[in-house]
Amino acid sequence: MKVGIIMGSKSDLDTMKKASAVLDEFNIPYEMV
Repeated sequence: MKVGIIMGSKSDLDTMKKASAVLDEFNIPYEMV
């Protein structure tokens, strides 16, 4: 199972990078689109 991170626009990238860092910390697989 993976977590999906869906961005509305490129301006969301900074926030989504922070979210992906937390997921990485807990070794949770995700896909960013």
